[in-house]
Amino acid sequence: MKRYFNIISITICGFNIFVYSLFFFGIDLVPDEVVFPQIIIGSIIGFILSGFGTKRFTKNIGIFGHIFVLLFTIVGPLIVSTFIWNEP
Repeated sequence: MKRYFNIISITICGFNIFVYSLFFFGIDLVPDEVVFPQIIIGSIIGFILSGFGTKRFTKNIGIFGHIFVLLFTIVGPLIVSTFIWNEP
């Protein structure tokens, strides 16, 4: 059963990366107000699921993949808007 947690986590991570890349290239499948909460909540759920999974290579893929997505979704825009685009 724990192996399936890792598979679900990697699937969620792949879906989040796919949706984020579509958003990044300007292809809007859903409104912008839905994309970021979906990616953030999906990454948190996937991170928790990969934590419950077996200690194998797929667990590491799930954990680092979701950390990567969260960095580009939360921390990246926060740093850019604070330090680069700080003038109107």
